[in-house]
Amino acid sequence: MFKDLKLKIRDGGFISTNIPAYTDGVLRTALRRFLALPSLEQQQYSQKELSIAFDGYSYIGQKDSLNQYDKDLLHSFVLSNISREESFPQAFQKYLKQEFLEQLVFIRKLEKEVLKTLGFPESRVFYEEHIKHMVSCNFYPELDVATQKIMPADRLSFHTDVSLFSVFLFGLESGFVHEKPTGEKVVLDTIDEMVLFPGYFMELLTKGKIRALKHGVVLPENRTEERFSFAFFSIPKPDAILELSSFKGSGSEYYQHYLNQF
Repeated sequence: MFKDLKLKIRDGGFISTNIPAYTDGVLRTALRRFLALPSLEQQQYSQKELSIAFDGYSYIGQKDSLNQYDKDLLHSFVLSNISREESFPQAFQKYLKQEFLEQLVFIRKLEKEVLKTLGFPESRVFYEEHIKHMVSCNFYPELDVATQKIMPADRLSFHTDVSLFSVFLFGLESGFVHEKPTGEKVVLDTIDEMVLFPGYFMELLTKGKIRALKHGVVLPENRTEERFSFAFFSIPKPDAILELSSFKGSGSEYYQHYLNQF
C-alpha cells in the first residue's frame, strides 16, 4: 500500500505526504448536525459527562475543556475507539459504524510506516499493544461583531498535541500555522494531501530526538470565513502501563501529565 509513499519532513517536524486527502463529507455533515442541536442536548455529551479520555464536546468560552482554551474560537467534538460507540450522539453514528473503522485501519498502517521511515521500527511493537485513536472534529464559526471586539491573537492558541502523531486525513484548510526550531512561524495555505506531525507522546517515546510540533490556527482575513478541521490523534490506552525515560504510569496518568503543561 505504501511502496510509493513519499514523505517530506519540514523544519519543526511537519510531515507532508503524496497521498491524496480523503473526503470529509460524512464527518462534516455529522458535526453540523450535532452543532444544530439545542444547547441542553449538546451538554449531555460534554467531556465532563462522558469522562473518558478526551471524548466529548467543547465550546467557545468553556473554562474546563481538556482540548482548547476558553479564548479559542472553535467548537469541537472528540470521538474515539476508547469509548463505546453508543456513548456518542446519533449525529455521529453513521460515521462511527463505517468510515471511522476503515480510516483507523489506514491510519495505523500509515503511522507504523512513518515510524519505520523515521528510524524507530522498534516502536511498532509498542504501538500495536498500547495505541488507540481519537479524532477531534473542529468547527470555527464566522466571527461576528461581538466576538471581534474581544478578538484573541489567534483562532486556536499555540500548543503541542497529546499524541504520538496528529494525522490530517482530509488535508488542511488554510490558516494552520506551525513553528520552526528557530521560533519562526509558518502559515500554510490549503493542502489537499494527507499530512501529519509528531505530538508530545512522540517526544517522550523518542527521548526528545523528535520534538512535538508547536502549532495553532491564525485569524482569517475574511472574518466571515468558516473553517473545518479534523485531526486524528494516536494516544496510549487509558489502562496502558507506560515505562518511558521521563514518565512512568498509566495512560490516564499520562493524559494528566500532558495537561499539566498548560
